[in-house]
Order: sequence, then structure tokens, then C-alpha cells
Amino acid sequence: MKKTTLFISFLLLLTMSINKLYAQNKPYNEEITVIAAFDPIIPDAFKINVNPVVNDTTTMTPVVNYSILPKDAHVQLEIEQLPSVKLVAEPLSKLYRNYLKVGAGNYSTIYGELFASSLRSKTHLLGLHFKHYSADGNIKNYSPAGSSSQLAELYGQKYFENHTLSGNLHFNREGLHLYGFKPDDVNPALVDKDNLKQRYMSAGADVSFDSRYKTDNKLNHSFRLGYDYLADKFEVRENQVRIGADLSKKFDLFKWENMQTLGLTTNLTINNQKDSIQKINASILNITPSLAASFKEYSFKVGLGFYVGMDTVTNAHLYPMLEGKIDLIPGSLQLYAGIDGGMERNVVSQLIKTNPYISSGIPLDYTYNKFRAYGGFTSNISRTFNFNGSISSTTFENYPFFITDTNAILRNSFTLAYDDVTMLKIRGELEFVRADQLRIGLGAGYYSYNLSDQEYAWYKPDYDLNLNVTYSMQDKIILKLQTTFNGPVWALAPVQSSSDNPQVESGSSLEASKIKGWVDVSLGAEYKLKKALSFWLNLNNLTGTQHQYWYNYPSYRFNALAGLSYSF
Repeated sequence: MKKTTLFISFLLLLTMSINKLYAQNKPYNEEITVIAAFDPIIPDAFKINVNPVVNDTTTMTPVVNYSILPKDAHVQLEIEQLPSVKLVAEPLSKLYRNYLKVGAGNYSTIYGELFASSLRSKTHLLGLHFKHYSADGNIKNYSPAGSSSQLAELYGQKYFENHTLSGNLHFNREGLHLYGFKPDDVNPALVDKDNLKQRYMSAGADVSFDSRYKTDNKLNHSFRLGYDYLADKFEVRENQVRIGADLSKKFDLFKWENMQTLGLTTNLTINNQKDSIQKINASILNITPSLAASFKEYSFKVGLGFYVGMDTVTNAHLYPMLEGKIDLIPGSLQLYAGIDGGMERNVVSQLIKTNPYISSGIPLDYTYNKFRAYGGFTSNISRTFNFNGSISSTTFENYPFFITDTNAILRNSFTLAYDDVTMLKIRGELEFVRADQLRIGLGAGYYSYNLSDQEYAWYKPDYDLNLNVTYSMQDKIILKLQTTFNGPVWALAPVQSSSDNPQVESGSSLEASKIKGWVDVSLGAEYKLKKALSFWLNLNNLTGTQHQYWYNYPSYRFNALAGLSYSF
């Protein structure tokens, strides 16, 4: 703007000068001396900046009425299919067809075990198992205590699309000595070495056919058939036939979130028992319908057990069954409680698993679990720590206790005494697991017995404690610690003779004798030289104490067993 103004002013001045020159019409000469630099400046013009303003006190807000007409926007999405993730399968670990474990130790101990089976297959499984264990050690002041055990098994499975057929054939031989007496305390004429030996031979077979449907609308089923035969060195013979079936199916009876399961369990056990005194045929039929359901964090199972015992007479019993569970902390803490009952037949094949030093011709009867109330909790406090506890109160009728058999000349075998018992059992278990390196398990139990006729619950401790520790060093060296503490027990044993020339005779009286508690500490170690070859060492009864499981049957003191394991 300044340049434009200056240019216009210059033109006006020039025009006026020319006009003046023409007006004078005569020459004009004038000399001008400039003594400073020419600086033509036009000062800025000051303007009044005033905008027009309308002062109106009334405001009008227009009212607009409008409506929206809905219109569907047809948008078609085209989902681009993602390529499937290609998983790289982990290589399958190598399986060995055979596993052999052998060892030897003091007391002339020999041990050997072989497992052989087919490799991975989608259609079948076939395997063999052989085991031998024998010891021929002497226990000071007692008769020879040698024993041996042999086992042979053939097992297999056949897989179908929705079913599995399983089978098992087994043979077992147990040889032992009835060494529960002191030869110096009896008349040598009463000792028959051949009668000091006992032998149990058992054989049997089991077959089952089980469904494995993947959907809930199928009738799941399982059918079982089994047979066992037992014979001892003397006159005991026992046959047992087992027939059973399980049926279950899911229904939506209550329209809950989860479906309910209706089930039916049936079992028929036929026993034929013969010994030097009697021959008995006894059977038990059990039919138990049940209903299982869950709702939110609650679950329960209710049923009714119908039992029929059949021997010289037939007797029937009904036992209610009810169990409830609640997940207080899902996946971490669960509480449960329930009631149930049942009955079973005492058979030799089961009794010798607890006490093999029984007499031939022991009285066999039914044991009735008239009522059991129980409760407890299971918890997974963390990934490394678990804590479980339980309590139960059970009322038994005809509960069997082992007592010394007074009809045995040397009082070195046991028979049964039955009594009605109410048993209180409290059990707690702690477990600490740290990956595959360390596992610690601690368990403790307390037991209380309220008896009708017997003075004590013979050979039943008031408490027990066990500790198991397994530690693995880079899967190369594995250490195991097993500790068992058994509280004192009471035994109904023969009255001790005070005669200078003791001689055991039949018909002597029995009295309560207390057997002190014992501690058994065992340590095992295994060194894996290769994946298929390892060496192991077991040190049993490290304290060297001589404890009695049964009256006049002390155990070996410290014993060691070492060997190797090989897979091929």
C-alpha cells in the first residue's frame, strides 16, 4: 500500500509541475542543492474501526419437526478364510517291548520281574508279567522264616469303534513258613516241620466289555465276568464266580444347565468254600439304582442298595446311599458328605492278603456295613500344594478280628473272632509337588473303636503315620524315602507258661497282650546310566528294629536289596 501511495503522489506532483511549466510559458532555471538523502514518507492513516451492531433483545428459536425413515443397509460381509495352523507334532517317545528288573540281597533274597507287551497300536494291547521274590533268612530264637512268591499274568485289550474288550489270566503261588513260635519254648516232639509250611495257589480269569461313547445320548454299559480258584497246602479249597453289569444314561429331567445321569449297578458273587471242617455255598446279589446330578457349584448322587445274602438261609437288606458335593472355590476347594452301607462275604482269598498266617478251617461269615456317615474336603491350594481330609463313622455287624488259634498245637496261626463295632476314622493328607523334581507326601490317621464283646480291637492301631519323599536330580539320579510309623496294638494271645519245661497244649487260654508300636524307615536310590539301563539300591528298616505285625511274628532287621533294570 505504501508503494502504491508513493507512486500516485509522484505522478500528481509530476503532472502539476508540467502544468505549471506550460502555464508560465517562459523558461525557468533554478539550481537546487541537495544536502541530505531524499526520503519521501507518507505517514500512516489512522482510521476509526467501528462495525455496525444491531441491538435486539428478542431471540427467536425456530421449531423444527422432523422424522427419520428407517432403511436397511444391506451389508454383506465376506469372511476371508484363514489358513489352518500347521502344528508340528512332537516326536513320540521310544517304547520298549520288554522291561526286566532283577536284584539280590541279604537273607538270601532273590528278586526278578519281567514286563512284556506289544507296542503302540490302535487296535489291541497284549502283555505278560512275571514276578519272583524269595527270602530265606533266620530270625533269632524263632523257627525258620523263609518265604517265596511267584506271579504270572497274561492281559490284553481289543479296541473297537465304540467298545473295549479286556481280559486277564493270572496265576499266583505264595509259599511261607508258620514260624510264629520259639523252638526252645516247646516240646520238640510237637514240632512237625512239614506242618510249618504253608502254600497258597490261586488262578483265575477276568473279562469285561465296556462302552466308550463320545456322545451323551447313548446308553453306556459295562459287563464283567470273573472266576478265581484258591487252594492251600492242606484242605482249603475256594471257588468264586463274579458276574456284574453297569448301565448309565444321561437325561434332562430337571431342565438344568447340566444333564442328569441315571445308573444301575448289579453284581452277583457266588462262593463255594471247603476246608477241613465245613463246606459252604454262599452268594451275594447286589442291585443299586442311582441318580447323579449337578447344578451350578452343587452336585449330588442318590441311590438305594439292595443286597441279598444266600447260603443256608436268605436274608435281604436295604442301604440308602446319598452323597453331596459343593465347590467352594472352583478347582481349589471341594467339600463332600454322604451316607451309605453294604455287605460282603469274608473269603480266604481276601483274608490272606491281610494275614497269610491263618489256620485252615477258620469261620467265614458275612460282614454288614449297617451305616456309614462320612465327610471331608479336597483342596488344591496351589499348583504345588494339596491338602485333603476326611472323617467317617461306620457301624459294622460281624466285623472280623484276627486272634491266635488255640486249636493250633504251636499257637502259630490265627483264626477269626467276630464282633459288632462302631469305628471312627479321621484321616489327613498333605502333598507337595515341585514339577518332576520333588514330591513329598505326608499322611496321618486316627482310629477309635467301640466294641460290643471284645476287649480291644485286635491288631488295629489307634493311629498311624507315613511319609513318602521322591527327589529326582535331572532325571539321572532318583532318591526315595519311605517312613511308616504304626502305633501300638493289642493282641489276643496265649497265656505265657511259667513252667521250667514249657510245653504248648491245645485248649490253653488267651489274654490281651500289648505289642509296642514300630517305625520302618526305608531308602531307595536309582541311577540311570542310560535311558534303557539303570542301577538301583533299596535299604529297608534302616533303624534295624524288630517289629511285630502279628503276635510272635517279628520282622527281619536291616536288609538291603540291589540290582539293575533294563529295557529292550
